[in-house]
Amino acid sequence: MCPSHNRPKARFSIIFLLVWAFLFASYSSFSQYNYTAGCQKAYQAILNLQFQEARQLIAVEKSSDHLNLIPVYLENYIDFLTLFIGEDHSSYEQIRPGFMARLDALGKGMNTSPYCNFCLGESNLQWAFIQLKFGEYTQAALRVRKANQYFTENARRFPDFLPNNIGLGITHFFGGLVPDSYKWLANLMGISGSVSQGLGELRSVANYSGNDVIYNQFKPQALLYMAMASVNLGKDKSEALKVVELFSNNNSYQSPLIVYASASILMKNGMNEKALKILRQRPQEPGSFPFYFLDFMEGNARLNSLDTTALKNYYYFLGHFRGLHYIKSAWQKVGWLQFIKGDTAGYRQAMAKVLSCGSASGEEDKQALHEAQLKQLPNLILLRARLLFDGGYYDKAAAELLNRSTKTFLYSKKDLVEYSYRLGRIYHESGNPVKALGYYRSTIQRGKNEPWYYAAASALQMGFIYENSGELVKADSAYHVCLECKPAEYKNSLSQKAKAGISRIRQNSP
Repeated sequence: MCPSHNRPKARFSIIFLLVWAFLFASYSSFSQYNYTAGCQKAYQAILNLQFQEARQLIAVEKSSDHLNLIPVYLENYIDFLTLFIGEDHSSYEQIRPGFMARLDALGKGMNTSPYCNFCLGESNLQWAFIQLKFGEYTQAALRVRKANQYFTENARRFPDFLPNNIGLGITHFFGGLVPDSYKWLANLMGISGSVSQGLGELRSVANYSGNDVIYNQFKPQALLYMAMASVNLGKDKSEALKVVELFSNNNSYQSPLIVYASASILMKNGMNEKALKILRQRPQEPGSFPFYFLDFMEGNARLNSLDTTALKNYYYFLGHFRGLHYIKSAWQKVGWLQFIKGDTAGYRQAMAKVLSCGSASGEEDKQALHEAQLKQLPNLILLRARLLFDGGYYDKAAAELLNRSTKTFLYSKKDLVEYSYRLGRIYHESGNPVKALGYYRSTIQRGKNEPWYYAAASALQMGFIYENSGELVKADSAYHVCLECKPAEYKNSLSQKAKAGISRIRQNSP
């Protein structure tokens, strides 16, 4: 038996443990998801990349109500954007340990709230994107699957909670677009659904017109995802222009992220001058997190008009960005500009940088590396036509190709295949799909078995033309031709768009 003088100490220890257990249980049972006015301001600051301001607002919220878990979710959003935009591996290693702690905290909230599974699903999905960016494919697939489970359960329990459709929309078209070389990832995710279903779910949030303040605050996020999905996967890129109009009609939507989405859509639609104007006038508030990719995009917009002042944009991007992607692509474009200026030595120096700098995990960087490895000068006329076309200067692009004898600039089979592809694209976007189809067929006939991407891209564009005219059988056949091609460049993105087309056709077939 213990001496009597030890009993008060023992009792105190027991009481201390009971109090601690009660407090822990209280935190677990009563932690809440309260989207206060302060949290709304912090969320808007995050979208504007004003992370310091957002952290100050979050700190106030946490001190006024330590049980509210929305600030925890918002902190994760800051870390997500920091890593997704910055791509800094050292920051990734520093930030990663805090993710599990936040995930544990979010899981202790009241599961009677729709925000519980929503925040857990969003946080897992955000970190899946980060893990994909840093090459952790298996862990990313598991995160996507877990996120989808949270969103699916939330939809079952709270079918009227509209923000949940953002996560559902992303996961539903995410799994079906995994490249063939990573099919095991799609199986690991275990996600069903379609591109059309996913876009529909995002659209339900983006088109919300009610008075719920919180639902309205999630509209920009849904619009961002919908815009990028539409412009990259849709058959009719002009659909995404409606999103740009929504952005421009609402000043509260103006943020670097929305500048990125709007400029991307405009450039994909050949509206280069409008994109350049948006990029030049983008908000650059003091203290905002640097979004150097916008400098890269401004360089692209200038390059598309053959404006050699784009060099300053690329050099600024290369001098400041410490991430993984678009380094090789930027050096390639520096090389193109030097070549257009007539500086062959400058082109070769830039292509040497392509070989030695950056990574080749993205499509554009892979294409840049492929060109650098060939150690061949590009065809100047075809390059100029390509860039002018990308900017929407279709008459000028056509003039480059048609106002001179082909004998003066077509030197190889590759040149001939690219020539027919470029003319097909010019006539297509200029409103002459019948003439475009002839050039696309010629490109496929000559280049289907070659390593160049022109035949696959031509088949994809034929699919778009047939689908838009309601000839779904022909469209399906063209999309399958695209999938059959094995180009050394842009294979993944071309295949994703072809699969999205096949998915739409199956969705619309009787």
